[in-house]
Amino acid sequence: MTSHQGPDGQAASTRRPAPTWISWIALALMTTSSVASLRPAPTMAVYGLACVLLYLIPALVFLLPTSLVSAELASGWRGGVYNWVARGLTKPLGFLAVWCQFAMTIFYYPSLLGYVASTLAYVFDPALASSGLWTAGVIIVAYWSGVWISSR
Repeated sequence: MTSHQGPDGQAASTRRPAPTWISWIALALMTTSSVASLRPAPTMAVYGLACVLLYLIPALVFLLPTSLVSAELASGWRGGVYNWVARGLTKPLGFLAVWCQFAMTIFYYPSLLGYVASTLAYVFDPALASSGLWTAGVIIVAYWSGVWISSR
């Protein structure tokens, strides 16, 4: 704590604000929404083809290096994220890495598919966009189709 003379000659005390840090949860949510979100697509449509650049920059800066790291790890060691982290660090951190992957995707995919379902509804019948049954059906079919395809 420091003190100095104020404009009226009285001693004034000032305190530096404590530094604030972003939490890892907020960072993970911001990364996911900034890199892989389709929600701003209608808003960005007014920019025309210039908005393609706004999707290419994160893809080149974030997704390309991530895929190259994954490709390198996959070519050197069998298994997946758990095995890579467990061998490189520890088994509990391997579990944490897989749990973080699960936690990120379990909330992300249904919300993304909900957006896709409501957008797709306008192709068939705009009234379907507000139908919970339509949205749930599209989410379930798309999600389990993805699970089936990736398990093959």
